[in-house]
Amino acid sequence: MSLKVVERRQKLLSLRSRGLSLPEAVKELSTQYGVTTRNIYYDWSRRKTWMEGILDLKDKDVLLLDVIANHKEIYRLASLEYLKAKSENARIGALRLLRDIDLDFAEMIISKDTRERVENIEGKMIKGSVLVGH
Repeated sequence: MSLKVVERRQKLLSLRSRGLSLPEAVKELSTQYGVTTRNIYYDWSRRKTWMEGILDLKDKDVLLLDVIANHKEIYRLASLEYLKAKSENARIGALRLLRDIDLDFAEMIISKDTRERVENIEGKMIKGSVLVGH
């Protein structure tokens, strides 16, 4: 993977973690790195395959706690924006951001839960095949 791709993906994660909507982040990064918006959307859709390497993850439980803390902070800031909004468009934008934050968070929690369930099932299958003698 080239250094530019790593940098672009790190920036994508950074923008999203700071509450920038995906379309806004995609537009910014495609301009900044001279790639199509399709490239950035593809990066985002495949983030589970590269995120661990980009972030150099060591302790996944600590990372999850960090993500939860970040989610709460971003959600708090977006809520404040909603409350301070002077126009209907600004309130709608803040609500959309809150929805996006929740959807991203739910996706992360569901994927973690699904992965753990699959690992548990695979572990039981392996134990079962070892005990049966397969």
